[in-house]
Amino acid sequence: MIRRLFATGLTAAVLATGAASLAATGSASATSLTKVRYVYDFPGPDMELTPLVVAQDQGYFKAAGLDVSVLFPPNTSTTSQMLTTGSADIGFLTTSDMAVAVQAKAPLISIANFSMKNNWGLFAKPGSTLTLTNLKGKKIFSWGDTWTNAMMPFVLKKAGLSAKDVTIITASNDTPLLLAGKIDFTTSTTNYADPGIVGATGKKPVGIVGTAAGVPNIPVWVYAVTKSYASKQPATAKAFLSAILAATKWASANPTKAATEFDKAYPKSGYSNAYNLMGWQETIPLLTNAQGKYFVQTDAQWSTLDQGLKATKQITTIPAPSTYYTNSLLPKQ
Repeated sequence: MIRRLFATGLTAAVLATGAASLAATGSASATSLTKVRYVYDFPGPDMELTPLVVAQDQGYFKAAGLDVSVLFPPNTSTTSQMLTTGSADIGFLTTSDMAVAVQAKAPLISIANFSMKNNWGLFAKPGSTLTLTNLKGKKIFSWGDTWTNAMMPFVLKKAGLSAKDVTIITASNDTPLLLAGKIDFTTSTTNYADPGIVGATGKKPVGIVGTAAGVPNIPVWVYAVTKSYASKQPATAKAFLSAILAATKWASANPTKAATEFDKAYPKSGYSNAYNLMGWQETIPLLTNAQGKYFVQTDAQWSTLDQGLKATKQITTIPAPSTYYTNSLLPKQ
């Protein structure tokens, strides 16, 4: 997984309290509503749950006839497993996790993009020098996730380097290492790196992001279900996406209020309101494509991603792009 551990004190009890508070919000007691178990891609709540929180708080799920509860995986590698084993209904995944899961014969299918652009890159302390020409010999932090593994070969190729020219450091938190000078650069996305570094230093990090870093401009996160769920519960999946679309638009138009709603839903998340607001504000421009549409997936995004995954031997074959996704459940826009 990308990101994320800028927060502190995230205990199991805190996470359980947060999940319970969100699940209880709004219409969870209405027996006439269809229950949906939504599993996140990270063991704790953070600002990319904002549309989900808003859909609960503003009543979009209730209007769509849904009672949505939130589940958090025990670690960053089990969201796909929770979907395939029936422990959850709809999940939030990186596109690279989705591709690896499909390669492993998991019967998953992506039903919508969350983000539409690639805001991943390399980041350094404020005031540092960061260029592709000075990567050789440097220590670069990685979360050890499939997305970073897929993107780094593109970065190294643009820099004219190979994997042996840099040292990859994997740990549980990048910010302390970066600020202490134990790593030179970290890998992340703008909507997590910027608020995290600003919170620690008061200034934005120096970054090389997206195509400037040599990586393809493809979506990072998606909503996914099992193929069985898509075929047997299409109306529920459509209702979920319809509610999320309305909530995403509301949260994009009202970021300050949306961040406050997240704070109320997860008061012990470990993240400040400033972090949540900045992170969500930096997420908003990523949510629509060039035509101003949300959610829409393309063959190109999946075939491009596969090239990076195959190059790093995370997958062995490149299936047809249609193996990964469907746009048939998307709400009208």
